[in-house]
Formats: sequence, structure tokens, C-alpha cells
Amino acid sequence: MNDAQRPDPDMLLAALKKTENAGRRGTLKIFFGMAAGVGKTYAMLKAAQALKNRGTSVVVGYVETHGRQETEALLSNLPIIPRAHISYKGKQLEDMDLDAVLAQKPEYVLVDELAHTNAEGMRHAKRYQDVLELIENGINVYTTLNVQHVESLVDTVQQISGIVVRETVPDSVLDAADEIELIDLPPDELIERLKEGKVYAPDRSAVAAGNFFRKGNLTALREIALRKTAQRVDLQLRDYMQEHRINGPWKTMERLMVGVGPSPYSEQLIRWTRRVAATMEAPWVAVYVKTPQPLSDESEKRLKKNIALAQELGATLITTNDDNIVHALLRVAKLNNVTQIVIGKSLTTPLRDLIQGGSLVSRLIRASGGIDIYVVQGDAAGPGTIRKRHWELPGIISPLRQYVISCCAIFGATVACFLASRYVDYRSVGMFLLFIISVLSLFFGRGPLFSAAVLSAISWDYLFIPPVFTFSISHPSDVMMVSLFFVVALASGVLTSRIRIKETVVRRREFQSSTLYSFVNDMAAAEGIDDIAQAGIKTLTTVFKTPVALFLPGSDAAIGKGIHELSTFRPESEKELSVAEWVFANKKPAGRATSTLAFAEGVYFPLIIHENRIGVVGLVLPDKAIITSEQEALFMMFLHQWAFAIDRARLRVDAEKTQRYAESERLNKTLLSSISHELRTPLATITGASSSLTDPGVAGNKVAQGILAGEIRTAAFRLNRLVENLLDMTRIESGGLKVLKDWCDIRDLINGVTADLEGELSEHTTIVSVAEDMPLVKLDGPLVQQAISNIVLNAAQYAPPGTKIKINAQFSAGNLIMTIEDEGPGIPEESIEKVFEKFYRAPGSSAGGTGLGLSIVKGFIIAHNGTVDVRNLPEGGARFVIKVPVENKPFALQEAE
Repeated sequence: MNDAQRPDPDMLLAALKKTENAGRRGTLKIFFGMAAGVGKTYAMLKAAQALKNRGTSVVVGYVETHGRQETEALLSNLPIIPRAHISYKGKQLEDMDLDAVLAQKPEYVLVDELAHTNAEGMRHAKRYQDVLELIENGINVYTTLNVQHVESLVDTVQQISGIVVRETVPDSVLDAADEIELIDLPPDELIERLKEGKVYAPDRSAVAAGNFFRKGNLTALREIALRKTAQRVDLQLRDYMQEHRINGPWKTMERLMVGVGPSPYSEQLIRWTRRVAATMEAPWVAVYVKTPQPLSDESEKRLKKNIALAQELGATLITTNDDNIVHALLRVAKLNNVTQIVIGKSLTTPLRDLIQGGSLVSRLIRASGGIDIYVVQGDAAGPGTIRKRHWELPGIISPLRQYVISCCAIFGATVACFLASRYVDYRSVGMFLLFIISVLSLFFGRGPLFSAAVLSAISWDYLFIPPVFTFSISHPSDVMMVSLFFVVALASGVLTSRIRIKETVVRRREFQSSTLYSFVNDMAAAEGIDDIAQAGIKTLTTVFKTPVALFLPGSDAAIGKGIHELSTFRPESEKELSVAEWVFANKKPAGRATSTLAFAEGVYFPLIIHENRIGVVGLVLPDKAIITSEQEALFMMFLHQWAFAIDRARLRVDAEKTQRYAESERLNKTLLSSISHELRTPLATITGASSSLTDPGVAGNKVAQGILAGEIRTAAFRLNRLVENLLDMTRIESGGLKVLKDWCDIRDLINGVTADLEGELSEHTTIVSVAEDMPLVKLDGPLVQQAISNIVLNAAQYAPPGTKIKINAQFSAGNLIMTIEDEGPGIPEESIEKVFEKFYRAPGSSAGGTGLGLSIVKGFIIAHNGTVDVRNLPEGGARFVIKVPVENKPFALQEAE
């Protein structure tokens, strides 16, 4: 297999990854059409019926029939996932229940209207995001899409129809689809269907016929849909050819390719290819073959200019590495199913063409096979003029010191051999000089080696080969030896030099790959945007040896002066900042060494992910320095990974905010529900009792009045406790809780709790046990009493009547330890870690309560630098343990004071 036929490793790796991912993810099939009413949903349901008849599991996630009877008939016997109902601004909205589909996990699910915008409150903003999640979970999806909803075609559709399309689907979703089926219908038939009321209701049909559904609009949209589908089929064909190692081209459609290089005539070739591609309405590719031979600064500038021109004119740019340009061009052409290659006339010298086995054009024509070759003169020369040939020797771009050192080495070796000529045969001298040239080839370039070979051949002939001190050679065998000496010296030196150059290139690529790998690992390990920024700035500063500035947009989505504080390059002038603003707004590089805003001190590049602007990166280049094409390619890879990491970090932050917001909403709903219930019950009691007190029949009944007054007092106590809990939680969360410590008798605190809860504890036996040697302790008595009260009240609510509630207090090693035990059902194991969370109520809890009592206990105890814990007792019930470090004072000392 020659180099032109050898498959591209990157292509093979991409194919392997695609195959690996295909085994884990579901498939996506899009029924694609030019407009509503062509029959996309109908075709999707027919395909689903065929799957169902084969015994495949198919469910309907979301299908909109728009009242079409034939469509509803196909839907009748398919299982339908009930839709989710969302309340939004007083309206009840329906949408696909994504979680229900994921829970059922069918083989196939039908999801109509891929571009649909979900109702607020759903997990994803767009339906295509729901579809992507289904696919990632291994579920195959059938969906529908109109051409006007494709992101890249929105402007074209607006220009044709005059209608602004709000709901769009990124092109990447279409690219990821496993199959796209075009549902086509002639415009006249679609208009007839519209008139018959098979597309919209009669009142909407008349409006649609006069606006969007005009024959001209539909014809244009049909052409766009056909072209989009044809492009998709062409991509599938190329993937198939690459997967099955088929050497193209298959001329199913024309595709042009032009070689781009540093030549001043590449610009004309690019423009010529663009004109031909436009005439043929064919796609075209621009290829740059990176060879081991380095380029001069001037050549680098021309190369970057030519590459930028090709991209600006719409070419797909491909960069490949090879020391054989012909093999590289043919390899790329066959991988991309190119049918025609455009190349300029050869301008190299006849001698160089002879050495290389022919000109580039002739070698390309010989090896092209079924690919057509266009040889173009270009427009640089006027009529009757000839473009100048390149007569300079290739590759002789080594520094002057290498020439000097190589010549000095040959001169020194020659002098040494001349001094020892009486002892050394002239043939041995030739071998020694050849050895010196071989050693030089390990360090120097082709130019110095060529000079060393010429100088050694001349000096060997003049000083050592008889007759000496002349350039004449007496024996024919010596003539052959000198000729072979020169050829072998030059060939061995050049070959060794070429291997060394390749080794240098391989090492450079290895360094770049390892650096990029480390960079990606650093990005993956970084937890926040600041860590990602620090890793990126450090790596770019080290690799490119230049200060780096990172701009990230603020809350107003503008760069402004949002330069990251870790940047090593900090532009401050308004002029310089305006360049960064322009780059962010236009998504294009600008600044020094570019053709845009070249007055800037630095050069600026946009950070972009999926057309989304992430930020801007700026570099400061040394005077007269330029970024080579190779450096720029590496730099762009760094920027892509950097942008991806920043975007991922932002998404993570947004997800956390969304989660916190959702949690806050849940807590608010829980709070409102709990408080409304807690308020309603005592208020109803107070209202009923107060109304009864005004009843004439109760006015003279002292017993009834006492009962009603007691009910009012109990309800008021309950309301007061609710308000106190809310106020306590507000104090805890706002940081306004202040602990006012004073000497307290624990016995008095516990007696106060039992007295306040006398009614709640009336059906329980309360056992209080306080150690006899319990000293006075310094703490905030009301807070600790409230904490004990909340735990005891909780025990009284959940423990059955007639059971015991035990309260124990003791002092040990500087800590006040209190335990409250009950004989209730205990706490579910999954709830033990959550009972102290705000608004949390364990499963099976009795009605009522806000879920604040135990969280307030934890807040009060933590304010004392203490801990509170709960565990279930083996014999049943729960035990709460409060441990608070306190100052203590025996009663005797207190009385003495």
C-alpha cells in the first residue's frame, strides 16, 4: 500500500469512536420536509406501525396530529406516554414527560416537532435537548423537522419568505442523526392540501396561503431541503468509503480540491477554484501539506494570507503532514471523494524535476487514477508573459555559522591528513573526509553539507590524488572514485539530514501532543473558572513564551474591562480594549500580525464553542514576530479546549444555580403549604370558638365559655409557636442570632419545658432525671430551653399515648449532655441524616407541622458550639443527644457569691 492509499489515522480513530459510541447510544431518525403538511408525522407513524408489527417496543412521547383523521388513525393503537401538565401564567400547558419515557425505557419513542420550545419548568428549554438525552440513555428516537428550523438556514428562509423563525435546531443535531428521510411533496399538491384543510384549520389556511404557503416560497424551500438532504447523503457516502477502505472517487457529485501553499500564485488558484466551484454548484476543499522543511517569515505570511482567503471564500480547509506532496494530495482527495484537483503549473527548475522524478504536475497526473487534474496558469501574469521560475536551491536556509563550522571542519581534517600524507594513502584520506561529512550531517542542514561535500572533493583531488597540486586526475579509476565520493558524501549527508529533520518534527509533535494532553488533563481537573483560567494562562505562557490576557464577558454579555485578574498581559488603553471588544463581537481574530486592526499591541483570538462566544484571548508577540501556521494550529487547539472547559464550568455553575433555584422553589412551596395549613387550623378554631361565644345560648353557660376560651388559648399558643419558629429560623439564617450566656440551672430549664407543654404531654408519662451533682452552667437559657422544648414536642407528637418520654441531663468533662428518649416508632433510616434539614418531614409524618422545629434545635445548639445527634433505640423509639461545652460553677460557689 502506497502513501496515497494509506488511510488517515485520524479518520480511522474518528470512525472507531463513532462505532464505539453507536453501541452505547440510541439512534436518531429525522423525517425532514420543506414545510408543514408534507406528511412528516404521517410517515413517522407509518414507520412506527411497521416497527410495532415486527414486535419492537414503540411508544409515543409526543405527537401532534392537528386534527388530521388519517394521522389519528395511525396513532390509535400505539401506546402513548401521558403528557406532563405545567401551570404557566395561569394556563395549563402540556408537553412530553421526559422522565416517564426514561422510566419506561422503550426501544423506540416518537417525538414530533423537534424544534419545539418547551414550557417553562421543564428540564430542558428545547425539545431537541430532550431528544439528545433520550439518545444518550440508549433509546432510539423518531422525530420530525421542517427545513426552516435548521439554524444555518434561518436567514435564507427569512429572506425568501419574509417570516422570522424563532424556533431553531443546531446543525450539529442534524449532523449527529443516524438517518434523515426526506418527505417530499410538489408545491401544487401541498397548496391543494392546504385548501382542503388538511394542514391547518380553515381560518388559518387562508392566512397561510397568502403568506408562507405561496408557490414561490415552497419551491425555494423544497430546493433547500433537497440540497440539505443531498449533502447529508454525500457525507454518508464518504463515511462508507472510508469505513470500507474504498479508493475513490465515486463521481456521484462534483467536488473540487485546490492545493494551498506559500507560493505567491496560490491566491490566483484559490480564486479560480472558487469561480469554477460556484459555476458547477459544487463544494470545494483547500489542502495545505505541511512538509518537514521550515518556512521563512515571508513565506509564513503568504501562507496565512492564502489560507485565510480560502476560508473566506467558503473552502473547507484541511491540513495534513507529509514529505511527499503528491501522496498527501491524493490521500486527502480520496478520503474526501474529490473528483477534480486544481494545481498550478510547475515553476521548479528542470534539474530539480529530474532529481525528483518529474515535476509535481506530471507526478500528480501519473498517480491520480480516476481523479481529474486541472493545471492552471493563474491570473498573476498578463497576456504574453511568463511567470518566473524559482531558481533558488531548496532547503539552503541554514544559518551562516553552520557553513563556517562545516568548512572549518573540512579544512582542519584536510590539513591533518596533509601533514600525515607520508603515512596515509590518499584513498584512506577520502574515507576519512567522507566520515567527517557523515558526522556533520548529524548536526547541520543541507546547505552546509552541500558546501562541505564540494570543498572536501576539491581539496581531496588537489592535495592528495596524483598528480598532486593539480585538478587533473591521471587514472580513470580515480575519476570514478572522486565522482562517487561526491555523490555518496552528498547523498549520505542529505539523507541523514532529512532523517534528523523528521526526527525534529516528530519530537516537536510529541511535545505538542504531550503538552496538549497535559493541558486537557489540567482543564478536566480544574473545579472552577478561576482554576481553568490559571491553568490556561500558565500553559499558553509557557508553550508560546508570551504574556497572555484572558477576557471573559460580564453579566451584560460584553467584554468591557472584564480581563481576568490572573492574566499576564493586561491591556489598559481604550484603543487596545476596543480590539478585544471587536473580536468578541465578530468572532474573528484581530490585532497585530493580522489584516484587521493591526495597530494593536497584541493579537486577539475569540473563544468559541458551537457558535457561542465564551471570551477572548490576547497575546503579545515580540517585535517583527509572527505566528506560524503550525503554531496557530496548535494555539487554536488549545483555545478550543480552553473554551470548552470554561463553557463546561459555566454550565456547571448554571446547573447548580438552577438546582438551588428549584430547591428554593420546592422549599417555598413546602413552606407555603405547611404555613397555610398551620395557620388555617388554629384560625378556624379561634374563629369558630369566638363565634360560639357570641351565641346567646352560650352566654350564660360558664362551662361552655371556659371550654371555648381554652380552645382559643390553645389555638393562640399554636399560632404563637409557629410565628416564633419562623422568627427563630430567620434569625439563624440571617446571622442575627446572638447568644447571651448567663448562669442557668438545668433543672429549672427542664421544668419550664414540661410546664409549657403540659397539655401536649398530658397523655404521656414524663420522666426527668438530672444528676445530683449537676452544677450551674453558663449558656443562653431561653435558646436551650426552646431547643429542648422542640425535641420534647416532637416526641409527644409521634409517640403513642401512654408511652414514656425520658429527659436526662448530666455534666461530664466540661460538657453539658442532655438526652431525650421516646417510645415511638423511631425515625426511618433514610431520614436520620435529614431530620435536621429545614422543612424536611420524614415519610409517614402526621399532618401538620412546618418541618422547622428540629432545624431550629440544630441552629441553637450550633450557636453554642455544641452538637445534636439522633439515633434509633434497639427496643424502639428515638434518642436525641445534645452536647454543649459550657463553663460550670457548683451551687456552693454561686451561693457564696
